Amino acid sequence: MTKPISNVYYVKQGADAYQDFTTKWVGLTILKLDGFNKKGKSKNIYTRSWINSSTDDVYMPDVVCFENPDVAISFRVDDFESHSVNVQSVHDNFIDYMTTHTVTIKTLFLDKEAAFVCKAEYEPTTIALKRSAGGNYILGTLTMHRVTATNSV
Repeated sequence: MTKPISNVYYVKQGADAYQDFTTKWVGLTILKLDGFNKKGKSKNIYTRSWINSSTDDVYMPDVVCFENPDVAISFRVDDFESHSVNVQSVHDNFIDYMTTHTVTIKTLFLDKEAAFVCKAEYEPTTIALKRSAGGNYILGTLTMHRVTATNSV
């Protein structure tokens, strides 16, 4: 079965080649990547309200700069398809990779890429291990901070 392009994401570190998340970590499924195309708040537009007026004074520079927003990567690691997957090991390797490096993520669905770092703490949301083969999984959401502008590829 071919995966829809909207659920395919690629990741790399530095000058490495991009790899599909699900190829790099067998058993991993990216459920949702929220905020990838989000634009942060402006950093240099200023307004001032006056007590005796219903209008604001506005300072708008020639070049507006924006904060880099966070994205939330919701995922599942399981052994549903490949019963030989060590769910805990794949989960730990994925989390270690994503939290200890600057990573670049690309999506062909939006035709964009950006670099991210993990600044937030992480804890799995659901752990179901020590079950019979094909019934083990870990669910989690990893919050990543975008450190570069989202560029078209």
